[in-house]
Amino acid sequence: MSPWQTKLLIALVALAPGWTYAADTTVTLLIDDAYPPYAYKQNDKAAGIYPDVLRMAASKLKGFKVELVPKPWKRALAEVEAGMAMGVVPPYYRPIERPWIRPYSVPILEERVVVFCRREMFSDSPRLRWPDDYRGLTFGNNMGFVLGGQPFWTAVQMGLITVQEAPGSRTNLTKLINKRIDCYLNDRLAILSEIAQMRRDGIYDDIKHAHIQEGATISIENGHIGYSSVDGERFAHKDEFVKQMDAILTLMRQSGDIQRIVDQYTR
Repeated sequence: MSPWQTKLLIALVALAPGWTYAADTTVTLLIDDAYPPYAYKQNDKAAGIYPDVLRMAASKLKGFKVELVPKPWKRALAEVEAGMAMGVVPPYYRPIERPWIRPYSVPILEERVVVFCRREMFSDSPRLRWPDDYRGLTFGNNMGFVLGGQPFWTAVQMGLITVQEAPGSRTNLTKLINKRIDCYLNDRLAILSEIAQMRRDGIYDDIKHAHIQEGATISIENGHIGYSSVDGERFAHKDEFVKQMDAILTLMRQSGDIQRIVDQYTR
């Protein structure tokens, strides 16, 4: 076979039905770079629960590749609003405040703000009513955090509840296990993941410190992929991507895949 015949055969094979291979479309999702254990930047890459979930989901997509780019939260939101990236993770559902996010994915993960207290705080009462049942107690709070809702902070202003601020979960949990505060208020997985790390570091002992107990749930939100409302040629593939990703995330929740990823951060 002559060289030109060889070239012709290669061209015909490449054009034949069943032999064409389109490159996967790359979709960029911006990830909060400072929201552990859910999402953060580690060695210039997105790390945490949401990135782990999305990487598993991306491996099941057909015709798409997913690029996860960690960015400061406000900048990530601004870039999605401007249509510079197709999606951001993990906004709560705020359609009125953020009309430029449309659509939202199915819920990926439930985020729950809770109270952990020393067990003796529950000896006389289960303390189910928030914040009324917690009057007279001293709370640890991460500096700059405003969790707990307005009734809680009103009680603080009235002197019915005391708040001591400290830099981060570890400091507050250390104060809690050493009985320097009565309770600590934060995201449940943030608390559990920090306890797990303290356990690995030899700071927390399950027997010695088993007097810590979870109390009231204060709020529940769901994290999503928030997609840019910008349509047109740039994101012409958005509808198909959203459809596939929603189906995969739903199956991952039903199968327990997402919960197994979460469990890796709380052991």
